[in-house]
Amino acid sequence: MGEDGIAGISDEKQLLCTSLALWNGKDPILKERLFGLTNGEGNHGEDVKELYYYLDNVPTHSYQQYLYKYPHEAFPYNWLVEENGRRNKQHPEFELTDTGIFADGRYFDVFVEYAKGGPDDICMLYTAYNRGREDADIHLIPQLFSATPGADHLPRRSR
Repeated sequence: MGEDGIAGISDEKQLLCTSLALWNGKDPILKERLFGLTNGEGNHGEDVKELYYYLDNVPTHSYQQYLYKYPHEAFPYNWLVEENGRRNKQHPEFELTDTGIFADGRYFDVFVEYAKGGPDDICMLYTAYNRGREDADIHLIPQLFSATPGADHLPRRSR
């Protein structure tokens, strides 16, 4: 999972890819990919600043399960870049959990499951659980696209 996007998978030639985009109504952009720092931005090199877990994957990939933790509030992109930029190698990395964005359970557990129904059949299940005490908005946006240049017969993904 993670071919090109959050919990993304594809066929062997990447002619068809699927992933999940999210929006909490507060982020300025759709959450389509994991956010990370480049080598120059992180005080310990390149690093993804997200909370996600690969929970299950059988050897044939006929079943896969993924968990992504998505905050209720706007994702702190700038704060993560700025704070890690202030630190040197002797300081610990500033992680997403250090921002307090998950305090009091103010996040969603978003589970993504893929299961093969047959050689050319994939079933997808997206389930979001609000872990906070208050109602919060979340939009789950399944995406289907081609990652292979020249695959003109398939719908294009806007960038």
